[in-house]
Amino acid sequence: MYMEKPATADSSQLELGSEEELRWRLSLLAPTDLMRGLFLNSVVDEVRQHLGEEAVRRCLAEIGEERILDFFNYPHHTYMRLLYMASRLLSEKYGSFEKAVWELGYAACRTFYASAAGRVLLLMAQGDPRRLISNVPAAMEAASRNSECKATLTGPRSGVIIKHDLMPRQWIEAGFLSLFHTANVKGAKVVSRSLGPTENEYVITWE
Repeated sequence: MYMEKPATADSSQLELGSEEELRWRLSLLAPTDLMRGLFLNSVVDEVRQHLGEEAVRRCLAEIGEERILDFFNYPHHTYMRLLYMASRLLSEKYGSFEKAVWELGYAACRTFYASAAGRVLLLMAQGDPRRLISNVPAAMEAASRNSECKATLTGPRSGVIIKHDLMPRQWIEAGFLSLFHTANVKGAKVVSRSLGPTENEYVITWE
């Protein structure tokens, strides 16, 4: 189930949030792909806040966990299954599965940058948006052991990140915006587009 497989040519035709699309993403993950527990807890916290304890129990049952430790490394496929269950439950509140994924991505990265590792990365950038973009590869590596990206400055108030994504593009887009909001960057915007089944472009601008 967790053997890494090449992306199929028609993967872009899969509906985000469908069982087929989830299985496709899971098929790309290896057992060595890990996520910090704080990302899982950010999902649980959002579900608890908006839907209550019964919904939290459903989410935890989906991944076979009773509690999650922030700094323990969990399989990436565990996070993916939790994200999809939570996004389905939150779809009515946010209007769609896609918007729920976006909101959970924003919350996840907000949680990361409130952690010790995240605060160090913010401190290194010293509030400079250009440094924030240049530090993104290091931040992604600290957050997950399954991350490949290239950050390029394209102007005095803009940059582009090309990223190999196994997570939904909307989740990553929201995470980048969360980073710039956390750093109090004025007028930050993130626009993303797909370059391939697992490669996306994120254009970031600010005032």
